[in-house]
This record gives sequence, C-alpha cells and structure tokens, in this order.
Amino acid sequence: MRRNILLSIGLIVVTSSPLVAGTFTRAPLAPDLGLDALTRSVTRERVGRDVFANPYATVTISNVDVYDRFPYVESRHFQVVSDPRWNRLVCGEAGRSMAAYDGASSALGPLSGPRGMAVDEQNRLYVADTGNDRIVVLQAVTEFDRISLVPLFAIPGLHGPYDVAYSDGGTPFVGGDDVLYVADTGRNRVAAFALEAGAAREVATVGELGSGPGAFAGPMAITVGRAGDVNTPDVYVADAHNRRIVHLRLERGGLQWVGDAKDGADVVTSLDTDQWGNLYAAAPQQDIVRKFNPSLEQVAELHAAWSRPRGFSIPFTTFRDHRDGSVRRMGEANAVSVAEWADAGGVELWNLGVAIDGLAVVGGDVSVAHFTVTDQAAVTLEISDAASGHVLSRRAVGTLPAGLHDVALTADDLRGASATSDISLRLTAVSSYAGGATDEARVSFRANGGSAMLPLQPVLLGNWPNPAGASTRISFVLPQARARATLGVFDASGRRVRSFAQGFSPGLNEIVWDGTDDRGAGVRSGLYFYRLDVGDQSFTRRMVMVR
Repeated sequence: MRRNILLSIGLIVVTSSPLVAGTFTRAPLAPDLGLDALTRSVTRERVGRDVFANPYATVTISNVDVYDRFPYVESRHFQVVSDPRWNRLVCGEAGRSMAAYDGASSALGPLSGPRGMAVDEQNRLYVADTGNDRIVVLQAVTEFDRISLVPLFAIPGLHGPYDVAYSDGGTPFVGGDDVLYVADTGRNRVAAFALEAGAAREVATVGELGSGPGAFAGPMAITVGRAGDVNTPDVYVADAHNRRIVHLRLERGGLQWVGDAKDGADVVTSLDTDQWGNLYAAAPQQDIVRKFNPSLEQVAELHAAWSRPRGFSIPFTTFRDHRDGSVRRMGEANAVSVAEWADAGGVELWNLGVAIDGLAVVGGDVSVAHFTVTDQAAVTLEISDAASGHVLSRRAVGTLPAGLHDVALTADDLRGASATSDISLRLTAVSSYAGGATDEARVSFRANGGSAMLPLQPVLLGNWPNPAGASTRISFVLPQARARATLGVFDASGRRVRSFAQGFSPGLNEIVWDGTDDRGAGVRSGLYFYRLDVGDQSFTRRMVMVR
C-alpha cells in the first residue's frame, strides 16, 4: 500500500433509501461537506491535486455489525476505484484518508491498466489487471476508518481481460461452489473459474471471434444474475462490436448460450445487477446508463449531466448480527457511477427507486390496466369517480417485477361505476427496497357496461423492444372520439422517415416498424423519435435502432 493521500472528502455509499419517486435520483456523495460529486475541480480546490487520471470502475466494500451492547451498530462503507492510466486502485471512506494501491512492492508485482472489479462476501477483491493479462485477487482488510489491500494470488494465462464477476454459487458464506467469471476480451471468450483455497481452476469457457451464438467480438463487461440474497447461474456479457448483451448460464459443467438482446450502444463498459436481478449497462459513448430486467427488456434510462460514464455499480452489504450469529448479503437501494475525470465529472451517487410508465386502460373482452414498472414494487390500484373523487374500489395487485404488465380489471373493481360517468384509475407502486420510494400514475376512462372501456385521452404507450433490432412494435391507445390519427417516425435531425396513417380504431393499436423508410430502404443505426398526432394533440417518444 502506497502512502496515504489525505483528503478532506472521500467516497461512501449512503445506505438510506430513496425518498422521492423515480428510477434514478441523484444523491449527495458527501452531504456533511456539501458535496454532490467527487470531481476534478473539487479535488483540486480542496487538496490541490488530482485523485484520478482516468477512473474506470468501482466496487463497494460494505459491512454492518449489530451488537447487543454499545456501540450496538457499526457501519463501514469503503469505495475502491480503478485507474488504468495511473496503474492503481484508490480506496477510502468518506471524510477520512484515502490510499492508493499499485502493487509495486508486493509479491504479485505492479498493476498494469486495472479495469473491471468484483468483490465477494469475504471482502476479497478481484481485479482485471488488463495490461498484465491476469486477474489479481486481493484481501481487503478494514479497521475502523482505514482499509488496506493485501495480495493473495493471481490468475494468469488470460489475454487483455477487461472485466470480472463473482458468483457465490447460490450459497453465500459457504465455500466450495464459488465461481469467478472473466471477460477475456483479447480472446473473445468468457471463462469460468472455480475458486479454491488460494487458487482458481478453469472449469468452462465459451467464445471465439464472430457474431452468432457462441461467439463474441470484444466482450468488455460481465456480471452475474441475482435473486434476492444469492446469485443465480445466469451470466450476462456486454459484447461490444456486436452491440448486444448475451445471456449465458452455467449448467451441466459448461457455459450454455441462453440468448442475446441488442443493447443500443457502441460500447458497454460496465454491467451490474441489483438485488432483484435487473441489469444496469453503462454506455460511455452515448452518455447513458440503461436498465434492463432479467429478461433483457429495457425498462429505464439514465441521462445525466456527465461525460462518458464508464462504471455503474450496485453495492451489496454484509450484515452480521452478533446477537444471534446470523449473516446475510443484501443489496442497497443506491448505485455509484464513475465517469470521465473532468471539472464536472467523476464519481456520483444515485438512489434507486421506481417509476410507473405508460399507464392506460385498454378495453376488450377483458379490460386491463396496461403499464410498465421500472423496478420490483408492490402495486395497488384504486378506482374512483373522477368528478367527486369517491373511491369505488381498492385492491392490492401484489409485488411485480420490473417490466411491462397487464392487470385485468375485475367486476368488483368496477362495481358502482356508471356508464355515463368518468372514472379515474390510480396506480401506486412502492419499491421493494426497505423504506423505498413510491410512485403513482393516474388515467381517466369511461366504463361501458361495467367491462369494455376506453381512455378519455390518447395514450402513446411506447415501443418494444427498445433498442430495436430487426423490428419494433409501437403501441398506443385511442379514445372513442373520432379524430384523425397518424404515427410518424423521425430521425435525430427531425426528418420524417416513415409514416403510418391507416385506419386506426378506438382502443389499443399496435404498429410494427421494420426499420425501413417510406421508400422501403433500411435506416441506419441511431436515435429516432416517433410521434402520435391525434387531432390537435401530439405525443412523442424516442427509441434506438441498432443494426
């Protein structure tokens, strides 16, 4: 460990849950010091030097201990950030000193271009030491407000590995089934290693240069699936030049190809999963972080005032209750982002919450509430008279995962609704994180005989999949009123490329766009907008086309 770099600020993950609605909300990194982010201008102002040259990835080493006597609760959260340009790792706790590790004086030798990292429940740190063609394993030792990194062993024989992911094999805190996955970028493959005492043994590989199943072209980021407190056998890989996220699964002694989905990015440099198994993909060339559910359906995007986000990491904390000896691993309701080091860019903290998008009531043989939730949440619906506000019914739908949902409205839901009165549906989603945020959405409609119903205003629901590949389905709902409706697709400059004006009908309408213009020629990859015009009203959304 090199000499400490004394700072009046540091890095920390705040464990409080989000209090406002939204999938992503910015949180202060060091609220006691009035700092929203750790940036180049902040460090130069406060300590007169840069902390990073080119920060790339981050992980959190987080421990909470509960006792039956003073101090009752001890909570420590240390951040580790890799810097491939200065060939080192920077680590520390908020408000305390920070240290840099470069390995120069260790038995494993100096680091060279360290990039992606992972951490396990025993505070072992796995570092993709890209320039040295290996993975370095370090033990993080924490005492009070200080952290040190102790070299354990290395996994050699790789070729330019860019990222690494750790799996507890489904049994955290129990050894024997732990697996380390490596994005071996230079060989266009993914390798799985069984972790043993002081060593790692290769047990499976998949990949060669190519674009079809079983092949990669620049796998740059990797993460593992999760269901609550444990990892699943699922593995997700960002395949850069094929512009896709690949879903693998470790089973029957090998890595099986499950499927893939277009990610809409030129390069994804970071993948991570939260407690519910949702994926977060950082795309630096587009200045965006995308959120996918475990089925690789995109549910949200984060566009921030940053430049080139390289890393987006979800912290997991080890909770030890010394009163009964229990221990568990739990995901936090926040994330840490790492962006290009600049006066206004660097390390930021984000609260994770939930949002309801595209709520509409769609009539038919069975009337349904059609909507997307962006995170796992407990959902309730309430039907009321729109004019008086009198509540007609209320019920709990249950806990729903992130994604698109259709919830049938029952006869009991609509009991007392008049066919001539406007009715309001209020949908409420409460994040599954402890003390999580709440979001709600409303839509008005008119019942017809207590079943079929239509909204009072047009609703542009969105398109799926987004990013779009060979085709995408654009959905919208029209009211009973007979106003002319048209749908248009526009490129980023505002030029109309495709028009749809066939006879749309009241209720749910779906248009399949095959990525061609009005002349039948295929459009290029990039950002597009689609606009629904109904009479004098217009509704616009955006999508990404990936070829």
